[in-house]
Amino acid sequence: MTVTSQPSGSPVLRRPLTRRLLATLAASVLAFGLAAPAAAVADPTPTPSSSPAAANPVLSTAPSANGILRSGDALTATASRANPTGNNPLPAASVTLSIGAQALADDAALTRWLDGDASGVTLQQVAVGTLDATPAGAQSTAAFSVPATDPAVAGRAAGVYPLLARTDDGLSALSVVVVVADGAAPTPLGIVVPVTAAPMTRGLLTANELADLTAVDGPLSAQLDAVDGTPATLAVDPAIPAAIRALGSSAPPTAVAWLQRLLSLPNERFALQFGDADLASQLRSGLATPLTPTSLDSYMTASDFAQPPAIASPSPNPSPTAGQPTLPDMKSLLDIGAATSSVYWPASGSAGADTVAALGALGTADAPARVLVPSSTVAGAGESVPANASVGGVSTPVYDSEVSAALTRAAGENDTTRRGSDLASALGYLTFARTASADRPILAVLDRGTDRSRGSLRATMTAVTTAPGFSGTTLDAIAGQPASEISLVDASVDTARVDDVSNLTADEQVIDRFATILDQPELLTGRERAEVLQVLSVSWTGDAARTAVSDHRAATQTTLNSVGILSSDFRLVSSSAPLRPWVRNDLPWPVSVVLAVRPDDARLRVQDRTPVEAQASANTRVEVPVEARLANGEVSVGLQLYSPTGEPVGEPQVVDVEVRAEWESIGLVVVIALVIVFLSVGVIRTLARRRRVASGAEEPESLAENEPADGRAPAEGDDVAHEPAATIPEENRP
Repeated sequence: MTVTSQPSGSPVLRRPLTRRLLATLAASVLAFGLAAPAAAVADPTPTPSSSPAAANPVLSTAPSANGILRSGDALTATASRANPTGNNPLPAASVTLSIGAQALADDAALTRWLDGDASGVTLQQVAVGTLDATPAGAQSTAAFSVPATDPAVAGRAAGVYPLLARTDDGLSALSVVVVVADGAAPTPLGIVVPVTAAPMTRGLLTANELADLTAVDGPLSAQLDAVDGTPATLAVDPAIPAAIRALGSSAPPTAVAWLQRLLSLPNERFALQFGDADLASQLRSGLATPLTPTSLDSYMTASDFAQPPAIASPSPNPSPTAGQPTLPDMKSLLDIGAATSSVYWPASGSAGADTVAALGALGTADAPARVLVPSSTVAGAGESVPANASVGGVSTPVYDSEVSAALTRAAGENDTTRRGSDLASALGYLTFARTASADRPILAVLDRGTDRSRGSLRATMTAVTTAPGFSGTTLDAIAGQPASEISLVDASVDTARVDDVSNLTADEQVIDRFATILDQPELLTGRERAEVLQVLSVSWTGDAARTAVSDHRAATQTTLNSVGILSSDFRLVSSSAPLRPWVRNDLPWPVSVVLAVRPDDARLRVQDRTPVEAQASANTRVEVPVEARLANGEVSVGLQLYSPTGEPVGEPQVVDVEVRAEWESIGLVVVIALVIVFLSVGVIRTLARRRRVASGAEEPESLAENEPADGRAPAEGDDVAHEPAATIPEENRP
């Protein structure tokens, strides 16, 4: 027996607490059976070591070859001690490796062991090693190797055996070893792998995001690398191809190459909901059918489609008019290649019989619906869960929950020791599933996840697709097997998530009405629908999901407030003048609105409705004719925008108008009018008299005054120019 110890200075990344991690931290006290090799004794229940969440040291162990031990092979394993940053350095420690004397009985016993319950388990020590001193933020490892001729290894029957590593300072770690049986016929094994991006709140990925994701070392490239050459069934988020195609000629070359590679892969595939939206929550909120994207035109620019697309569409668009590029339609944008239609994959554990029935109704005679469900939701499943089953006549392929959970943990684990432990657990569960299935197909999934490195993902896919005793198969092949009728337990309902769906769809209806201010309402309604689906992604969980919904609803309110009125109080300095408010438009598109003006007093007469064409991302001046009547004072004027269909837009505004009816001007006009009247009357009277004189009806006043009193005509010699003599003073007479 050889024992080696190898220090390592690399820090260890932590994962959320899971069943596998609980198993890794379990079993701190095994009083007997660890002192002498090959001595079989009863083992007390292991005590879990301190939680890594408390930043305490953690011990991990994993057998080599993902836990597979063939006849004639040596048993090799690794123990790794991680000392999180912030702790004191750890001194060197002795570590022992023990293996179970008997194989575990079934998958329930395997679960109990990994959860830290060692009741009924007998262990025997097979190796001892040393862990070097471990500085803070580093880890040290010890490698074990037990020769094939060692009595503890040689001659073991096929089965799943418990494995334990324990240090002399109380740390322990649990795993398993799978001794395979040679010569048995392979069992068909199907694996479903999602092709998705990290959850987001924007409707489509941007060019920069796509460039990062599809780079040689990007996450999306890593996903295709992992499934290339495997029989895995791909569950593709159609929002990713749509984002690449929507950019047209502006799409990053790496993204275009990635999409071409995806389409060329021979793997069976089906489309997830757009953005991998949560199906069960949508249906529970009262929706008759799950939401689908309506338009992605707002994410496309016509100039990007002046040239033929780099990626041909399965259904070419009609020939565009010369000089007028045609945007791709929705079917072309969402195409993921030759896909199986009407396949639905609700979030694990979220689908009950009601969800299955609702999704089953969406199928057709040519493409009947299939709904993937985990074995943990099958009522009375026991050890045997058929991969091909039906619920109420709806096809429900059942994937093994334990196998899938272990594979999912392994794919997200960057530490090779912990990943190896997860893979050993997965193969242990597969071994029991194979025994229980009686050579019927087994289905597993690599559940959704965003923290997967290239190495972890590829190592996980290699381990499951090359597992001894299994052969790859597809979802279609499994569905072609005779189906067994099953029943599902009542699924747990996330009421908060259901409320989120209700609130988001209610907001969307408001956006639909608001969007009537656009010549193309789908520019706004399509964007809103795409963002709602992204926010409902099953990858949004816990507080992050609440935050995503809250942020989106706030953004929706910002959109509804993006068009409004800018105004201030106004003084009417003449009898008529225009009221000149501004219409603010923060949207990137021009809008058509109607400005309604309503004064609260009859002293002001205004134009009730004024159509406005507001420019994109600008403030547009509006002139509303206003006329003052014969009164002074303050008049409040209400302003409100409406869409052409009569929907209120923005918040109503009220401005105060100071009315001055100009009495001074009115009095001056009256005086001038009176002068004109008097002058006109005098002129008329003068003209009338002259006409009478001219006609002889009246003598001139000068002749009448010189006529004698007796009425006779003056005689010759009469002096009519002088006064009578009596009037001449006496002293003046001759």
